[in-house]
Amino acid sequence: MGVGGGFVATIYSKEMGKIETLIARETAPAAADENMFIDRKITGAIAAAIPSEIYGYYCLHAKFGKLPWKILFEPAIDLCFNGLAVSKYLAQVLQLYGDHIRNEPSMAEIFINPDTDDLFKEGEIMYRRKLGETLQIVAEEGPGVIYKGGRIGKKLVQDIKEMGGIITEADLQNYQVRWEESVEVHFENGFTLHTTPLPTSGVVLAFILNVMGAMYTTNETVFWHRLVETFKHAYGHRTSLGDIYFEPHVTVNYNKLLDVSFAVESRKLISDDLTYADFAHYGANFTNEEDQGTANIAVLAPNGDAIAVTSTVNSHFGSKVRSRQTGIILNDEMDDFSTPGVINAYGIPSSPSNYIKPGKRPLSSTCPSIVLDQNGDVKLMVGGAGGSRITTSVAQVILRYLMLNNTIQESLDAGRVHHQLAPMRVDVEPEVSDTINNYLLKVGHEINYLSGDKTYSALTAIGLKTEVPQPACDRRRVGSWTIINSNP
Repeated sequence: MGVGGGFVATIYSKEMGKIETLIARETAPAAADENMFIDRKITGAIAAAIPSEIYGYYCLHAKFGKLPWKILFEPAIDLCFNGLAVSKYLAQVLQLYGDHIRNEPSMAEIFINPDTDDLFKEGEIMYRRKLGETLQIVAEEGPGVIYKGGRIGKKLVQDIKEMGGIITEADLQNYQVRWEESVEVHFENGFTLHTTPLPTSGVVLAFILNVMGAMYTTNETVFWHRLVETFKHAYGHRTSLGDIYFEPHVTVNYNKLLDVSFAVESRKLISDDLTYADFAHYGANFTNEEDQGTANIAVLAPNGDAIAVTSTVNSHFGSKVRSRQTGIILNDEMDDFSTPGVINAYGIPSSPSNYIKPGKRPLSSTCPSIVLDQNGDVKLMVGGAGGSRITTSVAQVILRYLMLNNTIQESLDAGRVHHQLAPMRVDVEPEVSDTINNYLLKVGHEINYLSGDKTYSALTAIGLKTEVPQPACDRRRVGSWTIINSNP
């Protein structure tokens, strides 16, 4: 979870019988404009949107918190000062960005091992002492030290300005979270999914599940082809979405994707023995993005309360720069917006609904989700990391767990497919069977066979088909779970 980023959360109160979502996603600075990244790389401090993580957690704690604010920071502060062992995944990512880290002093300070004068390797102990000092101050004095003209905020803004960024103290002071109603999907078996609204991709997930709800078949190859086609339609419609508070016209598309009758019409466009290479067939108006510096946490309380949180700084190490006075690595969420006239790596135009505007939140692939049964009991919690693959991965876990009756660990570990319409190909993990792959080829799909030595979307989940919760972490990245027993 990145202090220099933001998050979205789905929160369930069992006693109240109420689901809420908190949108604490970063917003564009006041000095931002839709043309600012024409002929300019979206990296460095200029790529940072207004960090919102700490303020969002403060708002969450103010409404639901039980423990004192200060205590919440103790585990993170302990890791900062006493060190944490570098995981295999972190070591791989450090190697991937090794040249940049070595050439960027603010990053080299924390990711170069002073004992070896080389990038930290798996198992070595890394420290984040400057960040620990910042967290200590925030724990003692509250978020005002960042967001209300306090000394941490002043230092952060000073560093951002010196590195070429445009975030001001006024931007921090004016930042606000949004409390929203959840997006709902009702299943025939009485289950109801709750997830986050725009600017996240909860509505895209809802559309996928609504379409697939009546498309189950025991013919495995046809089932997965139908799912791939549904992904293509979902990502085509996704390109007409954006921050609904700044782009009121997206309300039409938003409501359409939630409409069960539209799902019925979309099913009629899916053929069991054919796919299409025409973007217009899938309703596309393109924009693309990848968010990789993301984490998901699912927590289930003994009284039945639950929360699923997805936090991100967007790319690995965000904007690839760090505030040296505060220890905070900045996000690069401005890269999640579209820029007029800029053609992406696949030759597809950007989306006007997602152009930059001051105060606007960019579109996100996140969709932390909670599934309840007809009695209001939690049956599944799931969310994850992995950029544009998040939404399709969450959908596959939900379908495997609730429709195909896999265990929660099987649902996470099974091979996945992914299609985001552009590029016009289906990504297939090595674990997907040759039978499925051959059928996808037969009906006209181009397949991109993913290698087994890379990391893809990684999810965390809690399944509750029985009275005993079954937590599970994805094999694709490092993850862990624990059960805390409050009884002696």
